[in-house]
Amino acid sequence: MDDKPLAHMADQRNPLQPAQTLTLYADRLESWTEDRLVRRIALSDVTQVRLAVEMAGSQSQVVCRVTGPAGDIVFGSRRAQKGGFDDNVVAFQTLMVALHEALRPRFDQLSFVEGQSMGFKLIMAGLGVTMAAIALAFMGWFALVEESALLTVAGFPFLVIGGYLAWMFRPTAPLHYDPEKLIERFSGGVGT
Repeated sequence: MDDKPLAHMADQRNPLQPAQTLTLYADRLESWTEDRLVRRIALSDVTQVRLAVEMAGSQSQVVCRVTGPAGDIVFGSRRAQKGGFDDNVVAFQTLMVALHEALRPRFDQLSFVEGQSMGFKLIMAGLGVTMAAIALAFMGWFALVEESALLTVAGFPFLVIGGYLAWMFRPTAPLHYDPEKLIERFSGGVGT
């Protein structure tokens, strides 16, 4: 194996889990916690790269999920630190661009998608439908049985939130992105 790193970054996706170090080599991507190898994916085994927006505390972050037969290696643009999440965008962008450049010979064999996975969408849409159904039942009970207009209206915000969740996370086909355009856009440095 070639042991000259192309890029690396420190990442901590969850404040309750140990920090990890991700290192990209010419032939593989590795994730380590201190001196223990967590996961290694050979670049020849990568099947998908997914970019998605996820929550990091009260803020959002971009997350890159690299999938291979051994599972996923995930890293994000924010890192859990000091009771919150700090900006990690420079290291994230550097690793993300280097990863896409290393995968360039296999672009036609890989799936480059953006957005949440179908499983996540189904769970969130299901939660939204459940919340809206409970709110509707609540509103119906208080409107028809209890005859209380005030308590009927109290369920309306939950109906709206549930409907919004169901709509935002409705199952849709994955969106594909062009890895060449990603490299072009982000290889000039932060903010280009």
